[in-house]
Amino acid sequence: MNTGQRLGIVVIIGIVGAALAELVDPGGSTMDLVVLGAGVLGGELFLLRPEHRAALPLSYAVVLVLLRAASPAEFLVTVFAAETIAFLLRSERSVWDRIWVTATRMGAAVAALGAFHAVGNAMRPGDSRWVVLVALAAAGVAEILVDDLLHVVRARHFYLSTRGRSADLALITSGMLMSVGFRGIGGQAGMGLWGPLLFSIPLLAAWYSFERLASIRRTYEQTISALSVVPELAGLVRDGHARRVAGLSVALGRELHLSVPDLEYLRAAALLHHLGHLCLDDPVVRGRMIEPSEVTDKGAEILRQTDYLRPAGDLLASDTASVGGQILRVASAFDELTAGESSFNDAAIEALYSGPGYVYDPRVLDALERVAGAHGLARSPVYSPA
Repeated sequence: MNTGQRLGIVVIIGIVGAALAELVDPGGSTMDLVVLGAGVLGGELFLLRPEHRAALPLSYAVVLVLLRAASPAEFLVTVFAAETIAFLLRSERSVWDRIWVTATRMGAAVAALGAFHAVGNAMRPGDSRWVVLVALAAAGVAEILVDDLLHVVRARHFYLSTRGRSADLALITSGMLMSVGFRGIGGQAGMGLWGPLLFSIPLLAAWYSFERLASIRRTYEQTISALSVVPELAGLVRDGHARRVAGLSVALGRELHLSVPDLEYLRAAALLHHLGHLCLDDPVVRGRMIEPSEVTDKGAEILRQTDYLRPAGDLLASDTASVGGQILRVASAFDELTAGESSFNDAAIEALYSGPGYVYDPRVLDALERVAGAHGLARSPVYSPA
């Protein structure tokens, strides 16, 4: 089921629900709750995808409208109903993934509810502009904060990126505008459901912009992946070498607590670490064998031609002393020794440990031992995981 089909189902549910609400409670607030609940459900289908961060649903903006449209009990019932239906429509294949996402959305909504009423009660009572705006802003921040923290818990790696925070600003400010448009502020009447509809336009424009940026990033990643197989097609390295080294490098980077941007640069460097081989003459022409440092330095020179890949080029250089560079060196050597065969894993780890201490960083070798053991890649009694 694609996004268009899911959106069609949401529209049908919203129309049927609104019609039933109007029959049961003519002129009451039930229809508003049904439509806003459908808005929460529809918002789950559209995600802002900032760089280096987990995606954020547009439903977080609709939640801010629902805070002022419903009592706490009505709010919880509406959000629960919307997220229950969203669970059935989610694109994640794993049931556990769907449960986790649904729990994250519910947790963020409950945090928004708590923050909204806590701030509103702490400030002077009434519907003054400052009380409403500050309470809505606090609710929006609570949503984002809980979402970030729950993703940190699942990843088991504490890292909160300062990049991509424009997505937070777009969600919170749009949600505040939608809420004010719905109920009004400072004694001024709102526009009802027309308010959220009108002020959702800037949010949808932001969503479209983020989708374009995500498309550009996918194109970049696909280009990197395509270039990574060129040395393999030329017969310079074994098939799958770049992909295996990249996967192992990222796993080692996570084990050593590298940041998300550093992991991305490490992956790019790992995929392209043999690209420099294409710029070197054949050993027969040169009259001598090609040194590994020549390959990495030439590859680093290529990557440094663009500002975006310059950090990856710095990791690739033979004289690098960074943790990322050491990870890449160990991962490449490990794959060269194992040739992608798990039966050689134990011997490869032992060979790397027995090498000179200045060649491979002991911290990275320890991480390799832990990662290999955790994934069942190595079962050496000498180097059992700590």
